[in-house]
Amino acid sequence: MSQPAPLSTASTRHSGASMDRRLPAPAPWRKRLVRAAWLLLPLTGVALAAWLRVPQLQTVVAPQLATVRAGQFRDELPLRARVEPVRSVQLDAPEAGRVEVVQAHDGDWVNAGAPLYRLQSTEQEQLLMQRSAEVAQQMANASAQRSAQAASLAQNRRELAKLLADQQQAEADLRRLSPLAAAGFVSAAALEQAQRQAQLTSQLLQTARQDQQLEADTRQQSLVEMDRAVRGLQRGLQLLERASERLQQRAPISGQLSGFQPMVGSSVRPGDHLGRIDDPSSGMQLSAEIDEYYLPRLHGGLRASSPLGEVQLAQTLPQVQAGKARILLRWIAAAPADLRPGQTVEIRLQLSEARPALLLSDGPGVQTRVYVRHGSELHRRPITLGRRAAGQVEILAGLAAGDQVLISQPPTDAERLALP
Repeated sequence: MSQPAPLSTASTRHSGASMDRRLPAPAPWRKRLVRAAWLLLPLTGVALAAWLRVPQLQTVVAPQLATVRAGQFRDELPLRARVEPVRSVQLDAPEAGRVEVVQAHDGDWVNAGAPLYRLQSTEQEQLLMQRSAEVAQQMANASAQRSAQAASLAQNRRELAKLLADQQQAEADLRRLSPLAAAGFVSAAALEQAQRQAQLTSQLLQTARQDQQLEADTRQQSLVEMDRAVRGLQRGLQLLERASERLQQRAPISGQLSGFQPMVGSSVRPGDHLGRIDDPSSGMQLSAEIDEYYLPRLHGGLRASSPLGEVQLAQTLPQVQAGKARILLRWIAAAPADLRPGQTVEIRLQLSEARPALLLSDGPGVQTRVYVRHGSELHRRPITLGRRAAGQVEILAGLAAGDQVLISQPPTDAERLALP
């Protein structure tokens, strides 16, 4: 029977001492710190530089740069013009009413005086009836006044005849009694009575004539005033009749209807635009709107180029609406034959002769102080600007050909900016 192995031998066999190895001693903590500092030094420098740069130079987001170049400055103004006949009449509603009948249609050729449409106005009809009644009433009053005047004149004539007869009788009696009283056949009292009667009849006749003349003048003045009122009412009636006639709209000229779209049953008011009549036989011209800023530079004869030929400024209309003025241009040579009213044409109005200049594209950043590129930065620089036209700006001083300028809106007014 075998004996168990000694305890010391078993412990030595299973302790794992034979697998252990010696490890190098760890470096001191100062050496590890120095090594880490050397590793972080480049990153710290980059971060410091970025930190120092941010508050000094603001970066321009999405900059728009343009290069200054030498070229010909063409003082031109691009415009969109519309073809229209030289002779064109607008059809505006002269009266208010409801469209009763439409007698022509858009695109029709009409002759002068041809019926276009007719309006119905209940208000006009009522006014016409009322004014007619007023005229009739006033004329009836005038007639009654003339009848009364005639009757009064007849009555006055009868009274005058009677008073005249009384006066003649009193004078005859006085003439007969005077010699009898002188001879003593008639008393003095009878003679005085005859004298008083003759005097009374003479005064009554004179007073009646004065009163009748005053009455006649008053009646005549009243008749004159009534006649004047009748004439005024008649003129108003004629105006209403003409207004009623205007309910039937007729073509003022011969030509082609354009934009004529009245609808039966629709209501119109005075001044409503119902279309126009174009006379193609008068020729074609161009109409364009231009900013009122250019009005001082406009004058007759300015040339403009277009794909359909060269035109020139014929007229500048004086009305300005919403900051825009209207100009009319006509072809220098014969107008193209295939033009249609309402057609649009791109033109370039030449305000002055072209001349050599430094040019820069226009933009919100092009002011009297601009930002010019220097490497990765933009430096602010004062410049002198000239005219602006067709998206170009004339540079008079401060820039040279090849300079790159920020034409978009800068984020600030700092002296320097950074490019992304």
